[in-house]
Amino acid sequence: MAHTDPLSIRQLEVFVALVDQGSFTQAARHMGLSQSTVSGHIADLEKRLGVRLVGRERSGVTPTGAGEILLRPARDALRAERNARMAAAELTGLLRGTLALGGSTIPAVYILPSLLRSFREQHAGITVNLLTGDSTEVVEMVRQGDVDAAITGFKPRARGLRVERADGDELVLIAPPEHPFASSKAVDVADVLTQAMVLREEGSGTRLAMLEALGMKHNERELNVVCHVGSTEAVKACVRAGLGISFVSNLAIEDEVKAGTLAVVPVKGVSTRRDFWIVAREEDDISPAGRAFWEVTLGA
Repeated sequence: MAHTDPLSIRQLEVFVALVDQGSFTQAARHMGLSQSTVSGHIADLEKRLGVRLVGRERSGVTPTGAGEILLRPARDALRAERNARMAAAELTGLLRGTLALGGSTIPAVYILPSLLRSFREQHAGITVNLLTGDSTEVVEMVRQGDVDAAITGFKPRARGLRVERADGDELVLIAPPEHPFASSKAVDVADVLTQAMVLREEGSGTRLAMLEALGMKHNERELNVVCHVGSTEAVKACVRAGLGISFVSNLAIEDEVKAGTLAVVPVKGVSTRRDFWIVAREEDDISPAGRAFWEVTLGA
Protein backbone atom coordinates (compact mmCIF):
# COMPACT_ATOMS: atom_id res chain seq x y z
CA MET A 1 0.00 0.00 0.00
CA ALA A 2 1.27 3.46 -0.87
CA HIS A 3 2.10 5.85 1.96
CA THR A 4 0.49 9.29 2.18
CA ASP A 5 3.48 11.03 3.79
CA PRO A 6 5.19 13.71 1.66
CA LEU A 7 7.87 12.34 -0.66
CA SER A 8 11.49 13.04 0.17
CA ILE A 9 13.29 15.54 -2.09
CA ARG A 10 16.44 13.45 -1.62
CA GLN A 11 14.69 10.31 -2.85
CA LEU A 12 13.35 12.14 -5.91
CA GLU A 13 16.87 13.45 -6.58
CA VAL A 14 18.27 9.92 -6.40
CA PHE A 15 15.50 8.60 -8.68
CA VAL A 16 16.15 11.26 -11.35
CA ALA A 17 19.91 10.67 -11.14
CA LEU A 18 19.38 6.91 -11.50
CA VAL A 19 17.29 7.35 -14.66
CA ASP A 20 19.70 9.91 -16.13
CA GLN A 21 22.84 7.91 -15.33
CA GLY A 22 21.40 4.53 -16.32
CA SER A 23 22.90 2.45 -13.50
CA PHE A 24 23.10 2.32 -9.71
CA THR A 25 26.89 2.50 -9.87
CA GLN A 26 26.93 5.64 -12.03
CA ALA A 27 24.13 7.28 -10.03
CA ALA A 28 26.03 6.63 -6.78
CA ARG A 29 29.22 8.10 -8.27
CA HIS A 30 27.31 11.10 -9.65
CA MET A 31 25.75 11.90 -6.27
CA GLY A 32 28.72 10.99 -4.08
CA LEU A 33 26.79 8.22 -2.33
CA SER A 34 27.34 4.52 -1.82
CA GLN A 35 25.53 2.14 -4.16
CA SER A 36 23.68 0.63 -1.20
CA THR A 37 22.41 4.09 -0.19
CA VAL A 38 21.08 4.69 -3.71
CA SER A 39 19.40 1.27 -3.69
CA GLY A 40 17.88 2.02 -0.28
CA HIS A 41 16.43 5.34 -1.42
CA ILE A 42 14.86 3.74 -4.50
CA ALA A 43 13.48 0.80 -2.52
CA ASP A 44 11.90 3.15 0.03
CA LEU A 45 10.46 5.39 -2.69
CA GLU A 46 8.92 2.39 -4.45
CA LYS A 47 7.48 1.21 -1.12
CA ARG A 48 6.02 4.65 -0.41
CA LEU A 49 4.37 4.83 -3.83
CA GLY A 50 3.38 1.17 -4.00
CA VAL A 51 4.76 0.75 -7.53
CA ARG A 52 7.95 -0.43 -9.18
CA LEU A 53 9.78 2.55 -10.66
CA VAL A 54 12.80 1.04 -12.44
CA GLY A 55 13.66 -2.16 -14.23
CA ARG A 56 17.07 -3.75 -13.81
CA GLU A 57 18.50 -5.32 -16.97
CA ARG A 58 21.94 -6.26 -18.29
CA SER A 59 22.01 -3.08 -20.38
CA GLY A 60 21.32 -0.95 -17.31
CA VAL A 61 18.43 0.60 -15.45
CA THR A 62 15.34 1.87 -17.29
CA PRO A 63 12.18 3.47 -15.86
CA THR A 64 9.02 1.42 -15.80
CA GLY A 65 5.73 2.90 -16.98
CA ALA A 66 5.14 4.24 -13.49
CA GLY A 67 8.69 5.58 -13.42
CA GLU A 68 8.13 7.45 -16.69
CA ILE A 69 5.01 9.05 -15.22
CA LEU A 70 6.89 10.11 -12.08
CA LEU A 71 9.94 11.50 -13.93
CA ARG A 72 8.48 14.83 -15.09
CA PRO A 73 6.87 15.86 -11.75
CA ALA A 74 10.06 14.71 -9.97
CA ARG A 75 12.14 17.05 -12.14
CA ASP A 76 9.62 19.85 -11.53
CA ALA A 77 9.80 19.28 -7.77
CA LEU A 78 13.60 19.38 -7.77
CA ARG A 79 13.61 22.57 -9.82
CA ALA A 80 11.02 24.18 -7.52
CA GLU A 81 13.06 23.21 -4.44
CA ARG A 82 16.22 24.70 -5.95
CA ASN A 83 14.39 27.87 -6.93
CA ALA A 84 12.92 28.21 -3.42
CA ARG A 85 16.39 28.03 -1.88
CA MET A 86 17.75 30.58 -4.33
CA ALA A 87 14.78 32.90 -3.83
CA ALA A 88 15.36 32.78 -0.07
CA ALA A 89 19.03 33.62 -0.61
CA GLU A 90 18.02 36.44 -2.94
CA LEU A 91 15.89 37.99 -0.20
CA THR A 92 18.95 38.34 2.00
CA GLY A 93 21.06 39.78 -0.82
CA LEU A 94 23.28 36.69 -0.93
CA LEU A 95 22.19 35.21 -4.25
CA ARG A 96 23.97 31.86 -4.14
CA GLY A 97 23.33 28.59 -5.88
CA THR A 98 23.64 27.11 -9.34
CA LEU A 99 22.81 28.43 -12.80
CA ALA A 100 22.09 25.58 -15.22
CA LEU A 101 22.76 26.92 -18.69
CA GLY A 102 22.45 25.44 -22.17
CA GLY A 103 24.43 26.42 -25.23
CA SER A 104 24.35 25.21 -28.82
CA THR A 105 27.66 24.59 -30.57
CA ILE A 106 28.76 28.10 -31.59
CA PRO A 107 27.27 30.08 -28.66
CA ALA A 108 28.77 27.67 -26.11
CA VAL A 109 32.29 28.29 -27.41
CA TYR A 110 32.25 31.84 -28.81
CA ILE A 111 29.34 33.74 -27.19
CA LEU A 112 28.73 32.39 -23.70
CA PRO A 113 32.22 32.78 -22.16
CA SER A 114 32.10 36.60 -22.27
CA LEU A 115 28.47 36.62 -21.09
CA LEU A 116 29.38 34.35 -18.19
CA ARG A 117 32.27 36.63 -17.24
CA SER A 118 29.84 39.56 -17.03
CA PHE A 119 27.36 37.43 -15.09
CA ARG A 120 30.00 36.27 -12.60
CA GLU A 121 31.19 39.85 -12.03
CA GLN A 122 27.69 40.70 -10.77
CA HIS A 123 26.79 37.35 -9.16
CA ALA A 124 29.99 35.82 -7.81
CA GLY A 125 28.05 33.44 -5.55
CA ILE A 126 26.54 31.52 -8.46
CA THR A 127 28.19 28.39 -9.85
CA VAL A 128 27.47 27.78 -13.53
CA ASN A 129 26.82 24.34 -15.04
CA LEU A 130 27.00 24.59 -18.85
CA LEU A 131 25.37 21.85 -20.94
CA THR A 132 25.92 21.76 -24.69
CA GLY A 133 24.16 20.21 -27.67
CA ASP A 134 22.71 21.21 -31.00
CA SER A 135 20.06 23.95 -31.06
CA THR A 136 17.12 21.55 -30.95
CA GLU A 137 18.61 19.72 -27.97
CA VAL A 138 19.25 22.83 -25.89
CA VAL A 139 15.74 24.18 -26.54
CA GLU A 140 14.38 20.85 -25.28
CA MET A 141 16.59 21.22 -22.19
CA VAL A 142 14.83 24.51 -21.48
CA ARG A 143 11.38 23.04 -22.10
CA GLN A 144 12.08 20.10 -19.77
CA GLY A 145 13.48 22.37 -17.04
CA ASP A 146 16.95 20.79 -17.22
CA VAL A 147 18.49 24.26 -17.70
CA ASP A 148 17.39 27.72 -16.57
CA ALA A 149 18.19 29.38 -19.90
CA ALA A 150 20.02 28.69 -23.14
CA ILE A 151 21.60 30.44 -26.10
CA THR A 152 20.60 28.80 -29.36
CA GLY A 153 21.21 29.19 -33.09
CA PHE A 154 17.57 29.43 -34.17
CA LYS A 155 14.43 31.06 -32.81
CA PRO A 156 12.16 28.41 -31.25
CA ARG A 157 8.41 28.67 -31.64
CA ALA A 158 7.32 26.45 -28.76
CA ARG A 159 4.71 27.69 -26.31
CA GLY A 160 5.69 28.56 -22.77
CA LEU A 161 9.08 29.99 -23.73
CA ARG A 162 10.53 33.50 -23.56
CA VAL A 163 12.78 34.29 -26.52
CA GLU A 164 14.91 37.39 -27.24
CA ARG A 165 17.77 38.11 -29.63
CA ALA A 166 21.10 37.82 -27.81
CA ASP A 167 23.82 38.16 -30.48
CA GLY A 168 24.67 37.24 -34.07
CA ASP A 169 27.29 35.97 -36.47
CA GLU A 170 27.81 35.29 -40.18
CA LEU A 171 28.11 31.95 -41.93
CA VAL A 172 31.00 31.72 -44.37
CA LEU A 173 31.81 29.13 -47.01
CA ILE A 174 35.13 27.41 -46.29
CA ALA A 175 37.34 25.26 -48.50
CA PRO A 176 40.82 23.76 -48.21
CA PRO A 177 43.53 26.06 -49.61
CA GLU A 178 44.17 23.74 -52.58
CA HIS A 179 40.49 23.77 -53.66
CA PRO A 180 39.71 25.64 -56.93
CA PHE A 181 37.31 27.92 -55.00
CA ALA A 182 40.10 29.11 -52.72
CA SER A 183 41.52 31.44 -55.37
CA SER A 184 38.11 32.80 -56.49
CA LYS A 185 36.96 36.30 -55.56
CA ALA A 186 33.40 34.94 -55.36
CA VAL A 187 31.37 31.96 -56.56
CA ASP A 188 27.75 31.49 -57.58
CA VAL A 189 25.28 29.37 -55.64
CA ALA A 190 25.04 27.11 -58.69
CA ASP A 191 28.78 26.46 -58.40
CA VAL A 192 28.42 25.59 -54.71
CA LEU A 193 25.73 23.02 -55.51
CA THR A 194 28.13 21.10 -57.76
CA GLN A 195 30.64 20.52 -54.96
CA ALA A 196 30.97 17.77 -52.37
CA MET A 197 29.54 19.16 -49.10
CA VAL A 198 30.10 18.46 -45.43
CA LEU A 199 26.90 19.09 -43.46
CA ARG A 200 26.00 19.42 -39.79
CA GLU A 201 23.54 17.00 -38.23
CA GLU A 202 19.73 17.36 -38.04
CA GLY A 203 18.81 19.84 -35.29
CA SER A 204 21.83 22.08 -35.87
CA GLY A 205 21.12 25.81 -36.14
CA THR A 206 24.12 26.19 -38.48
CA ARG A 207 22.72 23.51 -40.79
CA LEU A 208 19.31 25.18 -40.83
CA ALA A 209 20.78 28.64 -41.54
CA MET A 210 23.00 27.23 -44.30
CA LEU A 211 20.12 25.52 -46.10
CA GLU A 212 17.96 28.64 -45.83
CA ALA A 213 20.80 30.82 -47.18
CA LEU A 214 21.06 28.52 -50.19
CA GLY A 215 17.29 28.74 -50.71
CA MET A 216 16.58 25.15 -49.74
CA LYS A 217 14.52 25.57 -46.58
CA HIS A 218 15.14 22.32 -44.68
CA ASN A 219 15.82 20.14 -47.72
CA GLU A 220 19.33 18.97 -48.60
CA ARG A 221 18.45 16.83 -51.61
CA GLU A 222 19.96 19.29 -54.10
CA LEU A 223 23.32 19.10 -52.33
CA ASN A 224 26.08 16.55 -52.91
CA VAL A 225 26.46 15.64 -49.24
CA VAL A 226 29.44 13.38 -48.51
CA CYS A 227 29.03 13.26 -44.72
CA HIS A 228 27.09 14.60 -41.73
CA VAL A 229 29.01 15.54 -38.59
CA GLY A 230 28.08 16.63 -35.09
CA SER A 231 30.23 19.68 -34.42
CA THR A 232 31.89 22.71 -35.99
CA GLU A 233 35.32 21.28 -35.19
CA ALA A 234 34.43 18.11 -37.10
CA VAL A 235 33.25 20.19 -40.08
CA LYS A 236 36.55 22.08 -40.16
CA ALA A 237 38.56 18.86 -39.88
CA CYS A 238 36.64 17.28 -42.78
CA VAL A 239 37.12 20.35 -44.97
CA ARG A 240 40.85 20.50 -44.15
CA ALA A 241 41.10 16.83 -45.11
CA GLY A 242 39.60 17.59 -48.53
CA LEU A 243 36.30 15.74 -48.07
CA GLY A 244 34.28 18.72 -49.22
CA ILE A 245 33.35 22.33 -48.56
CA SER A 246 30.93 23.69 -45.97
CA PHE A 247 29.49 26.72 -44.20
CA VAL A 248 30.58 27.54 -40.65
CA SER A 249 30.39 30.53 -38.33
CA ASN A 250 32.90 33.29 -39.01
CA LEU A 251 33.59 33.20 -35.26
CA ALA A 252 35.00 29.68 -35.55
CA ILE A 253 37.65 29.98 -38.29
CA GLU A 254 39.77 33.00 -37.39
CA ASP A 255 42.80 30.92 -36.37
CA GLU A 256 42.59 28.61 -39.39
CA VAL A 257 42.36 31.51 -41.84
CA LYS A 258 45.39 33.19 -40.25
CA ALA A 259 47.32 29.92 -40.42
CA GLY A 260 46.32 29.34 -44.05
CA THR A 261 44.74 25.95 -43.39
CA LEU A 262 41.27 27.07 -44.51
CA ALA A 263 40.11 29.58 -47.11
CA VAL A 264 36.94 31.69 -46.95
CA VAL A 265 35.03 31.84 -50.24
CA PRO A 266 32.44 34.63 -50.81
CA VAL A 267 29.16 33.46 -52.36
CA LYS A 268 27.36 35.88 -54.68
CA GLY A 269 23.88 37.04 -53.69
CA VAL A 270 23.70 35.02 -50.48
CA SER A 271 22.90 36.62 -47.11
CA THR A 272 24.47 34.58 -44.34
CA ARG A 273 23.87 36.81 -41.31
CA ARG A 274 21.99 35.06 -38.51
CA ASP A 275 20.90 35.68 -34.95
CA PHE A 276 21.46 33.86 -31.69
CA TRP A 277 18.61 33.74 -29.20
CA ILE A 278 18.37 33.54 -25.43
CA VAL A 279 15.59 31.15 -24.42
CA ALA A 280 14.00 30.53 -21.02
CA ARG A 281 10.72 29.31 -19.61
CA GLU A 282 7.96 31.83 -18.90
CA GLU A 283 8.55 34.50 -16.24
CA ASP A 284 6.79 32.62 -13.44
CA ASP A 285 8.80 29.46 -14.11
CA ILE A 286 12.35 30.83 -14.28
CA SER A 287 14.77 30.63 -11.36
CA PRO A 288 16.30 33.75 -9.77
CA ALA A 289 19.67 32.80 -11.27
CA GLY A 290 18.10 32.29 -14.69
CA ARG A 291 16.37 35.68 -14.40
CA ALA A 292 19.66 37.33 -13.46
CA PHE A 293 21.45 35.75 -16.43
CA TRP A 294 18.64 36.87 -18.74
CA GLU A 295 19.04 40.47 -17.53
CA VAL A 296 22.83 40.40 -17.86
CA THR A 297 22.64 38.96 -21.39
CA LEU A 298 20.16 41.51 -22.70
CA GLY A 299 22.04 44.32 -21.00
CA ALA A 300 25.44 43.26 -22.37
